Amino acid sequence: MKTTLIDALECDNEEAIVEGFTERYNVSYEEAMDIFVETKKWLWLASQTDSSHTSLFIDRPLLIIDEMWHNFILHTKYYYKFCIQHFKQLIHHEPTSPQMKREQHKAILSNPTAALKEHEAKLQKQYGIIYDHLGPETLLKWYETMAEKYTPEYIQSIKKY
Repeated sequence: MKTTLIDALECDNEEAIVEGFTERYNVSYEEAMDIFVETKKWLWLASQTDSSHTSLFIDRPLLIIDEMWHNFILHTKYYYKFCIQHFKQLIHHEPTSPQMKREQHKAILSNPTAALKEHEAKLQKQYGIIYDHLGPETLLKWYETMAEKYTPEYIQSIKKY
């Protein structure tokens, strides 16, 4: 039986994880907690779609979720326990390899229209998965509200070190 989203939002020692984020980023505890909730939703979604080999991806609008995911992974015992308890597996973080980035860049240079269409198709699929599993509120929060606030430049400006 798969874990429900409500269950996946429960996390032991979340204070330590959120405080760890506030040590690295100039955000309030409440703001960090909100980002952590969205990260747990992302992890739950990844666990729901992994078995169907649907490749979710972190793109520019989701960078703050990625930053919190990195922070969560630093708390290895808590991250491992969370994943095993809720998903019966570790949700691996697999960044795009340099080789894949080179291939993407080459594809853009050789046929920008086809590369754009392919990216748009992947994005539409991701929007659909988010909408179907988490609803329109989460899709709008991730791809509008958070995307507008947490630009790469803003994320860089709030890093403490």
